[in-house]
Amino acid sequence: MKSYWTVVIALVLILSACNLPTTSTPELSIEAQAGTLAAQTIAASITQRSSKTPEPQNTPTKSPPTLTPTPIESLTPTITPHPLIAPSLQKYDFFCSWNGSGTQMEIKIKWTDHADNELGYRIYRGGTVLAELGANSTEYTDIFSVVQGQAIYYAVEAFNENGASKQFALSAACE
Repeated sequence: MKSYWTVVIALVLILSACNLPTTSTPELSIEAQAGTLAAQTIAASITQRSSKTPEPQNTPTKSPPTLTPTPIESLTPTITPHPLIAPSLQKYDFFCSWNGSGTQMEIKIKWTDHADNELGYRIYRGGTVLAELGANSTEYTDIFSVVQGQAIYYAVEAFNENGASKQFALSAACE
């Protein structure tokens, strides 16, 4: 019962706060009174409304702020690779022999490894890669059939992920 009276009192207060006419005029119906109230509310809102909505002072820019990424330092130091130092020829030995059907050449090439950053060495015969050897290699032996009197050209270079060194070259021929 107490809540009933609370609701009644709240309704009375709310309705009395509205701008309803306090005396009823017999010639105005409820609909007309409601229309009058609506007209008064609209008129009040038009007269109280300013022509421009004021912006608060010290407002941030209208565009959202952009985030500048913070650079991340690499935990791995960056090492600038130094150029490969070319190998130098120490010596080469070859001998020619008859293998029953033609001339065969066996050549052993030795070089000095001057590079400390090579992945390996490439051996060329006649401009074509003949073999790739591992790092710190210092010699290579090749055996193959040759035409007597024809010179065979070899070259050796060091290589790594950044390229290749200068080559040293040599030639040999079976007479």
